[in-house]
Amino acid sequence: MKKIFIQTIILLSVLLISGCASTYKAINPRQLYYTAHSSRDGVLISYKYNVLQEKGNKKFAKKELRRGMQIIAIKLTNKTDRTINVRKDLIFYAGDNPIYPMQPVDVKNKVRQSVFSYLPYLLLTFTTVIFSNSSSEVAVPVGIVLGPGITAGNMAVAATANKRLLSELNEYNILDRNIGPGDTVFGIIGVHNSGYGPISVRLNNGK
Repeated sequence: MKKIFIQTIILLSVLLISGCASTYKAINPRQLYYTAHSSRDGVLISYKYNVLQEKGNKKFAKKELRRGMQIIAIKLTNKTDRTINVRKDLIFYAGDNPIYPMQPVDVKNKVRQSVFSYLPYLLLTFTTVIFSNSSSEVAVPVGIVLGPGITAGNMAVAATANKRLLSELNEYNILDRNIGPGDTVFGIIGVHNSGYGPISVRLNNGK
């Protein structure tokens, strides 16, 4: 017969509610199917909202929602006869309101998983399981392995997921990209409070 201390039940209940760390699934904007498009001043933009949620990055997507921001996959095609620098020459709009893409590290810091939030798992270190029979009881301190193991595992998963998110944001950072005539680039941008309005781009000197 096996009896488990009540503290184990309580701790496991709390930890199940708080959840575990999640891995990061790449957005891969080159492979997405874009249904929303806008063209102005010779620049065509295709875009897609909710890419974190769609790819199964639920923890990041929840942070995105709580922080009042959107991470958007985009595809830009330069149909003009001159090279365009995204930062200098383009203004992004959501509806009629200008929006300003954030630097990759700022986007990551807004939606990242908190590595240290998994430290409470260390409380499982004090978990003991009692094995008993008709003549004796043996206390086994399973928490010595369980607590540090679960804590370290979740912290490692969260930290790795954050790094992979930042790596992809850097890979598809188009803010300083030059787009030659007829060229197409893919990117991931993070913006504050776009309201999920239709995205468009205009040249700084566009009419």
